Amino acid sequence: MEIRGEHLQIAYGDYIAVSEMDIHVQKGKVTSIIGPNGSGKSTVLKGLTRLLSYKSGAVYLDDRDLKEFSTKELARRIGVLPQVHSAPPDFQVKELVGYGRMPYQKWYQQNSDEDKKIIDWAMKSTGVWHLREKSINECSGGEKQRVWIATVLTQQPEILFLDEPTTYLDISHQLETMKLVKKLNRESGIGVVMVLHDLSHALEVSDWIVVIKDGKKYGEGAPKDVITPKMMKEVYDVDCDIVTVPGREKPLIAYREIN
Repeated sequence: MEIRGEHLQIAYGDYIAVSEMDIHVQKGKVTSIIGPNGSGKSTVLKGLTRLLSYKSGAVYLDDRDLKEFSTKELARRIGVLPQVHSAPPDFQVKELVGYGRMPYQKWYQQNSDEDKKIIDWAMKSTGVWHLREKSINECSGGEKQRVWIATVLTQQPEILFLDEPTTYLDISHQLETMKLVKKLNRESGIGVVMVLHDLSHALEVSDWIVVIKDGKKYGEGAPKDVITPKMMKEVYDVDCDIVTVPGREKPLIAYREIN
């Protein structure tokens, strides 16, 4: 499965946020979209998942225009977790996660045995099984994020889209979320597309990185080919070195001293 955006132009009123964007994401890969604040990262993700309409261009899922899919049909293929999400505070974790099965049900149906198996799998895979009887309000920020990821997973998507999944989390929970993303990709073959601010996370977990600057694609490729001192200067206006550490697979970003 693949999703392909071609010549996308996305606008908010008269303001063109993204222009002439070509982007291609695949099942089985972890793709990170990076760039400065306001560069259009989340806008691109929303355009690829039909959360935002585009002025021109097209998005295809396996060569079929995204506009041709019904809402339920699309929700069975892709899962989307936006930056902002909410649920009634008295909802139990297992109730919220169960809502992810709605694309497979008629409005009057309750969860079948098969649905319950998938809900249990999603909670176990994301490490929230022990929280299932708790209300969502009783969960910590990191636990809530994993619960929401479990909810999207119950849709059984082929590609999971996450818009800044580590926002508002402390360092420990950020790392936990990144480990979960890599685990889901490795063990279940789910493609993951993330908007990320933390470039160290992008280097660590991504198979492919797309860099956006001023609403246009600056470049894309494997992490080691994309995150370079030249890119960091031209896109983020910061000076740094990319350091290879013996015994470590992924390099590290070493920012220059502030004088």
